[in-house]
Amino acid sequence: MFISRSRYYRSLTAIVLLILSLCINHQTFAQDSTQDTPSITIPYIASHTPEHPDYYYEQALKLALTKTESAHGKLDVRFYSFSTTSERQRAILTTNSGLDLIWGSSSVLREDKMLAIKFNLLRELSDYRLLLIRKDDREKFAAVKNIDDLKKFKAGIVADWQDKKKFQLNNIPFVASWAYEPMFKMLAEKRFDYIMRSAQEIWPELEQRQDLPIMAEEKLLIAYQSPVYFFVHTSNEKLATRIKKGLQIAEKDGSLKVLFMSLPAFKKGYQEIKNKQRTLINMNDEDAVVLDL
Repeated sequence: MFISRSRYYRSLTAIVLLILSLCINHQTFAQDSTQDTPSITIPYIASHTPEHPDYYYEQALKLALTKTESAHGKLDVRFYSFSTTSERQRAILTTNSGLDLIWGSSSVLREDKMLAIKFNLLRELSDYRLLLIRKDDREKFAAVKNIDDLKKFKAGIVADWQDKKKFQLNNIPFVASWAYEPMFKMLAEKRFDYIMRSAQEIWPELEQRQDLPIMAEEKLLIAYQSPVYFFVHTSNEKLATRIKKGLQIAEKDGSLKVLFMSLPAFKKGYQEIKNKQRTLINMNDEDAVVLDL
């Protein structure tokens, strides 16, 4: 049957418009569905892989939310649009201006300004530190037997790290840097003698800097209590209660420990703090948690 050209094009146009309409409706439905699901915003994470230092916190949070989904409903996790310093994250959270949850070590002032979810995310790892040193200094540090011996060496820290007050309290000399990344090169260049790191942090840091003549010190274990919590705004008690409950459920059923031990750096760090061949050095923690926000 013959169809005029104009009628053909009108029919074709109608079909195209119908397809476009269906696509737009589908997209709108998808957007509405996403918007209908409540969400919380957490700090920007550059890489969602097990090697990233914040991967564990992201996964622990999602695990806690999943464990409480049947009781409280689905809650999506969104990410802040760009990377910020820890100090800036705390400022954003306390002013309720873009972040709903952050994580970090605790202090009296931080717990006054923010609502801490009192569940230590790092378990025993938060109670100890290892030292990052120059390879040439291996024998010097092997001779360290107590905190007085350690005071003969100079530490390197970032200016806003919790270490600052603890080092001052224990009369340990240190050099402060305003940024994290230059610290490793500064160590290699002998600006100071060691960097004190969490037992799970030190391994990926070394892996990423194999070109530098630095190593994990092999004989010492520093007792250094610094619990790591999730923090929310002081007005967000409902979220805090839900997350704590979810973490407790995950701890009880073993799924949180499975996550913890599935990360190579965490597993190795745990093995190192249990190494009885290391010399334990206790730092005085009295009042050390009273820090600036």
